[in-house]
Amino acid sequence: MVPWAHAVIKEPVHAWLVTDGATKILVDSGGPGPAEMKRRLSVDAVGGGTETLVERLAAVGTRPDEIGTVILTHLHFDHAWNLELFPGAQLVVQRDEVFHAVDPTPTQRIYYLRETLSAVLGRKRPSGLRLVDGDVELMPGIELVKAPGHTPGMQAVVVTTERGRVALVSDCGDSYANWYPANPNAAARPMRYMGEDFLPGTIRSESERVYADSMRRILQRADIVVPAHDERIPKSIPEEWFAVPAAPPPG
Repeated sequence: MVPWAHAVIKEPVHAWLVTDGATKILVDSGGPGPAEMKRRLSVDAVGGGTETLVERLAAVGTRPDEIGTVILTHLHFDHAWNLELFPGAQLVVQRDEVFHAVDPTPTQRIYYLRETLSAVLGRKRPSGLRLVDGDVELMPGIELVKAPGHTPGMQAVVVTTERGRVALVSDCGDSYANWYPANPNAAARPMRYMGEDFLPGTIRSESERVYADSMRRILQRADIVVPAHDERIPKSIPEEWFAVPAAPPPG
């Protein structure tokens, strides 16, 4: 429930575990729990926080201290909270995102919390914080694609899997409706042929043209796109995580 928006918003927040069985990487670290969301934003949230993240990692056989790298797609509070769980991990973030978090555009100030910035900049050594500039191959099979639009330093994470190249796009088009606005039956078409029309999100620091260009660049690198906040994603995990829903949700 979001009182100031006069709406109930069904919008899951995800953190993604990427592993080959030996190396364990977390993409984003989730958001605050219900009490923190209520205190800071007067939002009635469900789940989130350190307890939920620890529980979900445990469900896939992982402890926080096994995470060696945390890739932060951007530094908004719903993607870069709970970092105290990973004191031994290296954080990886775009340099431009840190600059923007220090001095955000006025409409985005609410999304950057002091605690997040302190947790990131408090890591003084390269082993604790890696600032990247632009597109980077982080390691074999994992590519970071800078994707300004939602924020100046937004980045998508493209992972090579047995099913193809999977782009965890975070808030660069945070629902399937952003990626396929004119084609609700998108699953019937191969990703590489999906078109040139995108619907950038409403929360953005850059122009629609820049935002759409970022989405286009991601599709050039990926076979499968997984957005951050589409309510259909939790229903498809784990068996059908790779599937594009065939139709928008009702209502």
